[in-house]
Amino acid sequence: MDTHSHRGSSVIARDEAILDAVSAGLRRYGPRKLTAQDVADTAGISRMTLYRAMGSMDNAILLTLTREFTRAVAELRAALPPIETSSGAARLAAFLGTGAEAFVASDLITCVLAEQPELIEPYLSGRLGRSQELVLEAIEELRQEGLDDGSIAAAAPTSLTLLLLVRGVALGAPLLQGDAFARAAKELSGIALAALSVGLPAAEAPPTTPVTIA
Repeated sequence: MDTHSHRGSSVIARDEAILDAVSAGLRRYGPRKLTAQDVADTAGISRMTLYRAMGSMDNAILLTLTREFTRAVAELRAALPPIETSSGAARLAAFLGTGAEAFVASDLITCVLAEQPELIEPYLSGRLGRSQELVLEAIEELRQEGLDDGSIAAAAPTSLTLLLLVRGVALGAPLLQGDAFARAAKELSGIALAALSVGLPAAEAPPTTPVTIA
């Protein structure tokens, strides 16, 4: 291994150690009480090294959540029914339902949403962050599988619409009690499968005369 490769591996190992420390700290303290010194001590580095690597604590938390999403997407896709025995539509519908459940089950995501929602809010209402882009990419790939095998209609909902649908169900979890969320996630899969299989009707032409509402 040459010097450049060794340095690259060292940087990757350092950054992974930092994200591990952030992950452990979030679980132990929550995002508001977790300090840069806590993370630096756990990772075995200085605070200056932490800031050079991550930029800020907020960015370190966001990068940790992105890693969480990356791992979750990979695990969810690996757990889907085999493509040889299941249609693309069924695989995508299953991914959406289990994806909502995985989002709610993540203690990292839920603690940040509960204690420091303003950190994530811009990525929920203003723009897509890398974490959501990862999910969107997975949805698009599964949607394409269904288009290729004919199980998803050409007029099926777009990948972005499906992302917003699963996100809405996941973020609505605090409104549900008991087994209600598990049912909602299952219903999400069923609704998605139906919409994917038959597509959506063409939009109606707008009225030619103004409509007066009394």
